[in-house]
Amino acid sequence: MNITYEHKPAMTFIGYSTSIRPEEGCTKCPEFWDKEYAQKYARLWQTMQPETPMEKAILENGVGLFAICDEKEGSFEYWIAGLYKGGEVPEGLKLYTFPESDWAMFSTKGPLPGSLQALNTRVWQEWYPKEGQKYRGNGNAMLEVYSPGDMQSPDYECGIWVPICKPLEQSEKETAEIVSTMTITGIL
Repeated sequence: MNITYEHKPAMTFIGYSTSIRPEEGCTKCPEFWDKEYAQKYARLWQTMQPETPMEKAILENGVGLFAICDEKEGSFEYWIAGLYKGGEVPEGLKLYTFPESDWAMFSTKGPLPGSLQALNTRVWQEWYPKEGQKYRGNGNAMLEVYSPGDMQSPDYECGIWVPICKPLEQSEKETAEIVSTMTITGIL
């Protein structure tokens, strides 16, 4: 598991989604990709000639290079998405915006879905309880990032990006400075 931290401006994605219960994620997410993406758009990927406004938007915005996991109460909204470049949002697609944020960006190599599922487990069982405790989440969603290429190759690269806020240590330090100042000036 490789990790980098990077600041990114607000990012808007275009795609479509389904609601999935967390305990079903490992099976339902790959099923959603197969039923709602691979099967429906197999002809599009062979011809690269869109025949509908939705197919045009899928090609122009790279829908399929990202997935969004947006946590809800008792479920999460799972999106197949692309980085929105503007233009028409055809019926059946919708937009999702992440605010400007710092990101913890994890990457791995290996065939899908196993490599991404293993990375997800490592992020939440290894990074989050340790290094991740230094940060606050910036919203309830995260990104899965896919590269072009053979998704069954042992060299296939993919990742998980988690939006984060500044380290808690800095927030605690700022709070301590405020309390100290208030004490010195007699406010406290």
